[in-house]
Amino acid sequence: MISRTLTITDLCQVTGYTRYQLRGLLDVVLPEKRSKGPRVARQFSTQELLVIATMSDLETRLGIKRGHIALISRRLSQVLSGPRLVNRQARLVITFSPPSVLYMSAVAPANDAVVLSLGPIFERVDRHITEGPLPMTQAQLNFRPTSVTGPRARSQLYRG
Repeated sequence: MISRTLTITDLCQVTGYTRYQLRGLLDVVLPEKRSKGPRVARQFSTQELLVIATMSDLETRLGIKRGHIALISRRLSQVLSGPRLVNRQARLVITFSPPSVLYMSAVAPANDAVVLSLGPIFERVDRHITEGPLPMTQAQLNFRPTSVTGPRARSQLYRG
């Protein structure tokens, strides 16, 4: 994703929340993002935008309470971080007893779990970050191992 400064206004546009609703969510699920001291615009990463958009969908579309979302917030952040293959069919399988979040590439049956489709969330976040419509498909880059030629390592040069 493109690196740019994201503020609470961006989060409001992606989630559909008002500033007050978003501040309430952030205070519960991401206490490290709680506003402290003098008013300074908080900045968010694109990964945090994806996590917060997912949390808002859990709350608004699936009716999960903020306290339950707070239980899985760290796990959710870990699961949604890092590069993955492009997969608009990906889903999260979430359980609350015990709290767990699994990223699934394909639908897997799960007992007593919440299954959340990530495709619409990825689409909303990507559209906001790129500020326009996305192409229907994204190209996979197939990099193969290759040798790098250049200066020898110091350990090879020194044979004292």
